[in-house]
Amino acid sequence: MNSSELSPEPKIIQWFIDTRPLWPVPKQAKTRDEVAALKTVAAKELSLLSEPEQKSILRYHHVRDAKTKLASHLLKHFVITKYGGVKWSESSISRGDKGKPFFMSPNPSPGATNRLDFNVSHQAGIVSLIAAVDYSSPVDVGTDVVCVNERQKMDYTYIDREGFFNWVDMHADVFAESELSEMRLKPVPVDLRMRGAKLGGYGMDAISRCQWRGKTLSVKAVGRDGEDFEVRVESDGVVEGKLRRFYAFWCLREAYVKMTGEAFAAPWLKELEILGVDAPAPGKGESEGRRDLREGEVKRDFNMAFKGRKVEDVRMELAALGEQYMIAGAVRMPKGGENIEMGRWVELDLKDILQLAES
Repeated sequence: MNSSELSPEPKIIQWFIDTRPLWPVPKQAKTRDEVAALKTVAAKELSLLSEPEQKSILRYHHVRDAKTKLASHLLKHFVITKYGGVKWSESSISRGDKGKPFFMSPNPSPGATNRLDFNVSHQAGIVSLIAAVDYSSPVDVGTDVVCVNERQKMDYTYIDREGFFNWVDMHADVFAESELSEMRLKPVPVDLRMRGAKLGGYGMDAISRCQWRGKTLSVKAVGRDGEDFEVRVESDGVVEGKLRRFYAFWCLREAYVKMTGEAFAAPWLKELEILGVDAPAPGKGESEGRRDLREGEVKRDFNMAFKGRKVEDVRMELAALGEQYMIAGAVRMPKGGENIEMGRWVELDLKDILQLAES
């Protein structure tokens, strides 16, 4: 953790933890037996939680889901204990009208609410938490995690049969028409094999219309000298880029919806527009020599509108972790007028959590 997280100024906390290497359990014939094994393998961590929280973890049928639920509970208690001025045993979680979690200090200091607003998300073993700390009024926050290749086999089976455009249309109920159009037709970056070269009009059209894998596209481009030239581009990379961008859209939208306290069943979903979305470039290579979670590009500039009006009181960002993960954060500007600055996502070590819990 960096020093800015320890300052008393209002701040946005962005953490994640990777549960994949944690609490390994032997393979069992029944998946429920693997979950039950957590009672031994993760006995220390489970003992830090209330009985209802323990039950909420052990009810899962797959150990990967139980592990992310366990980490989610630990992260919430960790942020409360670290910033709420209470012991771990006193780190109770309250729920707002829409079920959003928060913590209110039992002994608020004068002039401040001593309230923590936070939100968690998990996908494919990664658990993220975003929190608003030391603000004078409640702050709406939301986060989401996606793993681009988690459903890759299913995604490509459908795309190869029906085309990428029809695959996008399967999700039409939760996206605005403008977003669906951008997902289908906005060109994605391609390698033109010449520095400074750009797609020409016809080249952009070829990339826009591409929705099938296994094809070779003849793409018109313009070199630095202004001369037109033609380059062959494999459609697999184009479809892969469009698929990654779809999950970027999904991640941002989920974070925004969670910030509001609603769900993907909210009646206003198609009236929310998040445009100008490009997937952040992935981080390459292994992180700390063990896992593919190296920090990649971060995207922050999006065009957001709700019911036709520009949204100006929400800050969002989308970060790449390794080649396959993306994490989004959404924060609504506080009524107290304090500034919102989002930073990098910091990976937590389970040892740090246990040390604070047991201190």
